[in-house]
Amino acid sequence: MGEGAGTMDVSSGFRRFPVWAVALGAGLGLMLIAVDPAAAHGPTIEIRHDEMKPPLLNLFVGTTVHFVNTVAMPGGHVIVDESGTIESPPLEKPGDDWHHTFDEVGTWELFIKQHPKVKARIVVVPKR
Repeated sequence: MGEGAGTMDVSSGFRRFPVWAVALGAGLGLMLIAVDPAAAHGPTIEIRHDEMKPPLLNLFVGTTVHFVNTVAMPGGHVIVDESGTIESPPLEKPGDDWHHTFDEVGTWELFIKQHPKVKARIVVVPKR
């Protein structure tokens, strides 16, 4: 093999790197992006004592929403909808979370079972 075979000159004045090292670095970077938990679950609603934030989400059908409890609640916060078709497990500690995928077009009025005035509205529309 001639001199420089299997290496990539990144730029004049910079060190030469083996092609495999550049490919490995790029692959690892893509893996970090692909497993980012924040990107994996879609929009997030924070559950607080006196509000769900944001109080309104407009989504495409099939979107999964991540609900995260931010406050301690003995017995837990339970998220329900007015029709009784959605009910989360109790979320007791800050950081407790739950995911729900909205598979149907429509509007859901969610509230916290223990605090019925704490609400969020989810509007689900067809994919384009």
